[in-house]
Amino acid sequence: MNSLCSGVIKSNRIVFPDGIKAGYLIVTEGKITGFETHFSASCIDHSERIIMPGFVDIHVHGWGRGSFAYKGSAASLQWMSQDLVKAGVTSYLPTSGTMPNDFLEASLVAAADYIATATPAEGAEAIGIHMEGPYISEKHLGMQRADCLQRPSIEGFKRFNRLAGHHIRLMTLAPELAGALELIRYLRAQGVTASAGHTDATFAEITAAVEAGLNHFTHAYSGMRGFHHRELGVVGALMYYQDTYAEVAKQSGITIKPEAFDLLYRLKGDRRMVLMSDCMGYVDFPEGYEFYHYLRKETFRIRQGQLEIASDGGDTRHVCPCDYDAVKQLEMNFLDSVRNIVDRLDNGLVSVASIACENPALLAGAQERKGSLCPGKDADILVLDDDLNLLEVYCRGLRQAL
Repeated sequence: MNSLCSGVIKSNRIVFPDGIKAGYLIVTEGKITGFETHFSASCIDHSERIIMPGFVDIHVHGWGRGSFAYKGSAASLQWMSQDLVKAGVTSYLPTSGTMPNDFLEASLVAAADYIATATPAEGAEAIGIHMEGPYISEKHLGMQRADCLQRPSIEGFKRFNRLAGHHIRLMTLAPELAGALELIRYLRAQGVTASAGHTDATFAEITAAVEAGLNHFTHAYSGMRGFHHRELGVVGALMYYQDTYAEVAKQSGITIKPEAFDLLYRLKGDRRMVLMSDCMGYVDFPEGYEFYHYLRKETFRIRQGQLEIASDGGDTRHVCPCDYDAVKQLEMNFLDSVRNIVDRLDNGLVSVASIACENPALLAGAQERKGSLCPGKDADILVLDDDLNLLEVYCRGLRQAL
């Protein structure tokens, strides 16, 4: 299976939605076409390896040497696709930010062109677009731009989606803004996931949004009104409404504490928790761009094509985009996040497959071909050792360079 072809993979640990099984995974022309417990012909023997579906990252602004949110180019998407597979991600939603409208629209056009022409040889598949903003609250901006906010509008979204080749699959917005409920109803009718994020909504306002069709929460806990026992806020609402999904960012212990993850997981479980990265791709920011990372207490700037990072303590270091070994250390990757939580989940790797593959594929509208190793799905396959080191990755049946 070194190219787009048919093949059979043998393993004693193949991760399916209903458990881990020993047997033979059958691939035909880049698709999974069956599973057998006995098979007599030749096969690829990974008996002692773990076989599981590729991760689906529905919230990633950039990774490795590419940053879609900040460069908005086909080249940034090419770098992201090439580097994401090194972290076990085989499909993703390139995620925009709240940026100047001309840049945002040009980014959507670039993404549409890339999605239409990219092949499995380029790496992870961009299966749509996640728009994070510009319909968000100025009270919970995070690292978004206050000068680029827009009012929610069905007509505005229609224009964005037209430019995006109708590839927008998920939109993060603040439900309390005027016009948001009408837009949420429209998104639901169009099969686009509406998610609450960067929002100061009250519990009642989230309730109205859920009734309108909102079913997801962007980076749970972060960028939203917190919980109070008399005003449950957004955090209280995402916990209370059991059928809504909630995503959590990379599990480094910085963005949210492990106990906060555990608490949310006890409420959401495998059915409604979603793991994503929210990575940025710092080295692909535009020349001269500078921002302060309020969590890491560091200032990032691009000077003469290199990333300069200055800490509050006065230390400065430089990272060249050409040095991938250095670049990959800038942010926690998807696979490392999985390693940090797998032992705390109810069903180990089966739970991982739910929250990192199946659930995000559903929210991205790609559940018919992504998210599991069931027949009919794309052959997006990870081969891992016992320590969850990545040994091989296949995207639509094509083995990737790691």
